[in-house]
Amino acid sequence: MGLNNIERTPLSYRIIYRYVSFFFRIFYRRVLITGRENIPSGRQMIFASNHQNALMDALAMLIAYDKPVVFLARADMFKKKFFARLLYFVKILPVFRPRDGVETMNQNYDTFARTTRILKSGVPIAILPEGTHSPIKKLQPLKKGICRIAFLTAESQNFEEEILIVPVGIDYSHYVRAGTELLINYGAPVPVADYYPLYRENPQKAILQLRDRLAEAIRPLMIHVENETYYDTYQQLLVINRENTGNPAPGEDKRCYEFSEDQAFIARLDKAAGENSRMLPDLQERCAAYFGHLKAARLRDKLFHRPYPGPAWPVVQAILSLIMLPAHLAGMIFNYIPYKVPVLLARNIKDKQFLSSLHFGFGLALFFIWYVAFLILLWVFTKQLIVALLALMILAMAGIFSFYHYIHLKTLCGRFRFYRLRRSKPEVFRSMEREREAIITVLKENGVIL
Repeated sequence: MGLNNIERTPLSYRIIYRYVSFFFRIFYRRVLITGRENIPSGRQMIFASNHQNALMDALAMLIAYDKPVVFLARADMFKKKFFARLLYFVKILPVFRPRDGVETMNQNYDTFARTTRILKSGVPIAILPEGTHSPIKKLQPLKKGICRIAFLTAESQNFEEEILIVPVGIDYSHYVRAGTELLINYGAPVPVADYYPLYRENPQKAILQLRDRLAEAIRPLMIHVENETYYDTYQQLLVINRENTGNPAPGEDKRCYEFSEDQAFIARLDKAAGENSRMLPDLQERCAAYFGHLKAARLRDKLFHRPYPGPAWPVVQAILSLIMLPAHLAGMIFNYIPYKVPVLLARNIKDKQFLSSLHFGFGLALFFIWYVAFLILLWVFTKQLIVALLALMILAMAGIFSFYHYIHLKTLCGRFRFYRLRRSKPEVFRSMEREREAIITVLKENGVIL
């Protein structure tokens, strides 16, 4: 598969896609998708999402749709023939920007001709319209490229076909860590045809209006913190507020419920900050002190959520963990190399938003090589393919267990540190309690916590 037949899906692509999809759903503890009903059937469409986690955002859109998608990316990635062929294979088309040279801009017409063919074939296009990823949960100003592409594609069809832009919101419970949760929200499609008449009269005005409407469509689907100055404080307050969010209704997913509650909390915080200019500086100072003490004690705020659990249950959990230690060690030892090598390879990366992408990419390759090599060795040693496959499956499951058991052990150690601090340094413990209660009091006085 190459540039001229990028909409085709050969067997090799389908096999690799299934492996990537399988590994993606292991990499994240849970991938939750909402709003599937907003994806139109049998229509020409473009997916447009927020961009906060490098290559994982594109993978999230691809895995969520669960069908082939063609992506558009900056043209400088295609300079070397080997990488160009690889990018074409994974269905990525080049888009030339003014910074690539004015003489290259005409090559975009070839891309637009291909997008027309791709959309007509029933394969959607996906674009990250912010143009670059951001380390904070805020929708950055959208570039006009996605709107130009939509209009030029429509123009190449004499404005006879409707093109829909489907907004997508992506939210990670943690950007870097594996074993966390990923939420993908689809919003109601934005019809580009609404702007066809205006585009014929004033293309630039139509592009700007469509861009603004698309931004308004994406923003409610993600966590958006407009105030960058106090961004860290907002994130800390969201953590503290988790104990005040109540419980989801029967049948409602907890992750979706927390997402909606976080959005509502941010809205109330924004409103209160507009009414009281001293609130955020005060909360920033208080949060810095409280979370600084938490970090020094190696504790998490969640442990201070009332009512405090009794010490008996952690002791029971510690005993159970000790019983499961052999399975933990077996999974850890067998999977240590393919797990640890990606971490070491990515340790010097300055842009933290690329960490999970590198961990995923290196792990995708190394786990495959490691498991295939081990399967061959077992097969040669046992002379029984079924036995080798069974042993490999057991060790793989032990590896997954070991990973999550390790996270559980870290949480368990935190609980024991919490109880030790509470018993051995009660004055320090009470001081941290007072700091936290003071933050909550400020939030209640300003109507942020209801």
